[in-house]
Formats: sequence, C-alpha cells, structure tokens
Amino acid sequence: MVRFSDILKTRDFHRAWPAPSGGSAKKDNSLELHESQIIKTEDLDGLTDLISTDPAVLKLERHYDQFHAKAKDIRDRVKENRGISHSPVLALLHQILDRELIDALYEYSTLAIENSDLPSHVIAVTLASMKMGQGLGYDTKNLLRLGLAAFLENVGMYRIPEAVLTKKGRLTPEELAVIRNHPETSAQILGQMGSAFAWLSDVALQVHERSDGSGYPKGLKGSEISEYASIIGIIDTYMAMIKNKPHRLKYLQTNAVKNILEESKTKFPPRIVKEFLNQISLFPINTYVRLNNKSIGRIVSTDKAQPLRPFVEILFDGLGHRVEGGKIVNLAESPLLHIVDTMDQSELPA
Repeated sequence: MVRFSDILKTRDFHRAWPAPSGGSAKKDNSLELHESQIIKTEDLDGLTDLISTDPAVLKLERHYDQFHAKAKDIRDRVKENRGISHSPVLALLHQILDRELIDALYEYSTLAIENSDLPSHVIAVTLASMKMGQGLGYDTKNLLRLGLAAFLENVGMYRIPEAVLTKKGRLTPEELAVIRNHPETSAQILGQMGSAFAWLSDVALQVHERSDGSGYPKGLKGSEISEYASIIGIIDTYMAMIKNKPHRLKYLQTNAVKNILEESKTKFPPRIVKEFLNQISLFPINTYVRLNNKSIGRIVSTDKAQPLRPFVEILFDGLGHRVEGGKIVNLAESPLLHIVDTMDQSELPA
C-alpha cells in the first residue's frame, strides 16, 4: 500500500536514520536534535518544493485534480438540474483502489490542500471514509460502495443558495431549516439514478442521524442507521470542524478529534469511533505542535502503533528562529522529545 509519507521517504526526506558515524548510535541525554535524528534536504524549502517537483507527488496531484474536476462537474449538474451518473466516480475510485493510493491521496490532500470549498470537502470525506473502510476490513465491493456514497451524499448542499452557505454570523431558523433539509434533497437527487441505487439514497438520508436518536431528519437510532452512514457521518463532522466557516473559525485538529471522541460516546457505534481514532490519530497530519524543547513543528506522518510519537517537520527552533531545509524528527526514535501542545497556524512566530 502506497502512502504519501512513503513517497517522502524515497527522497531522503523522511527515512530511517543511520547511526552517527564511528559506531552504533549512542543515547543522547540532551533535548537537542542529534544529526542522526534529522533529515536534511538542503536543496528543498520544506514540503512546498517537494510537493511541486517530485514525480510521484505530481502523480497524486493528477489523481486529486481528476476527483476535484468530477466533484465540480457534479456540483454544476445538480445546480442546473441535469442528471448525474455514478460511472465516472466509480472509475476514479477503481483507479486509486487498484493502485493502492487511498492512504497516499488522503495524506496528500490533508498536507497539501488548503481549499475549503465543498468539492474539496467531498474529496477529503471520501478518502478518509475509505481509509476507515480499509481499517474495518471492507472488501473491494464495499470500499467502492462506501467511496461512492461519500462522494455523492452531499449533493443536496449544491441546491442551497450561496447567500445561506456563505452567510457570516448566526443563521435564522428558516436558513437552518434549509440546511437541515439537504439530506432529503440529496436522497431525492440520488433517487433519480434508479432502483439499483436506492441504497445510495438511504445512506445520504442517514449521514446526519446519530445512534442516540439526536440526529436528523428522522431521529433514527442504533442499528437503524447504515454503517456506511455512520462512517461518513463521523468523518464529515471532523472535516467540517477543521475548516474555517463563514460563522466561525476552524478548530485545531486535535481539539476536533477530542471533541468528536467526547461527543461520540452516544452518537456513533463504538466500532466506528475506535477506527476513527486509528485512522485519523490524536495528532492528525498537518497539525502544528510545540515540543518540550520549545521547538515548533508540523505533523507529516503518523504511526498507528505509536500514535503519540509521529514524524514532525521542525519549522522553528526553541528560540523561535525559522529552521530552513526541511528537517524531520521521528519522535519514536527520540525518546527525550515529546509533544506538549498543539497550535494554530496563526500562533506561529512571524
């Protein structure tokens, strides 16, 4: 299975570190980063240049752009009351499944894409949902069905007036009602695809239902809710929280995860909550963190076996000076270093 972080490793940007020259690695009793704990890429300016020049990453970008173009095409068709087809979406999903690119595309989209438009949100939800499906042991047929449902479940949002979607400040009860009606609109639109896809309409109708009956539009409970809908629902909630909205600023990713875990005790099945934490991690990719030596970095890869010890790109040293050259530290290999806090991008040193 290909991961975006594996691509970084192939560029000596993100790899297993050798022992210091002259023998085996010795225990470093300081909190300073040892040369053997740093990957230096003097010819790169952090991830930006890497993402723009690496052929493997450019291939991911092409796949992502195909998804984005298809999401925008579906948006335009829905707005113009034209029919939509499942076939082009399934073809794209087949491609990334056959090439084992789910994880790599998810990491790429999370690390490299900052767009907050609805098509970008749809792609992020689709990739993360399929990651969860893989973790849950779904076969190819179920992964394709899950991916298709995630890609199309929000089509009803495209019928909501832009003035409502982009309104700053509190929405009126009438505007809230319009937004809360989008699952039913989605189900109606998808229902036009024929009886073979009735299940797709059901999933779209249930994404905002919650196990304790607190969801909408029907207040379904427990096993009445499709597992596809529960997976997409928890991912959709998370992805919405970590993006800026007209009426609120985005949540820190770790705070979003914690918030969902607190709320999820009654709102999502335990099996789904457990896999959400396995796949998304308490320190998601692209989270800004402060280490105990006061340096500041960004999460570039995580390990389910050691979720609290991710790979961190060091951006600023303990004095607040920018670190050039794309230096990466593996916290699993640096026992004296650990994360003490998370940060918003706006809190980074000037």
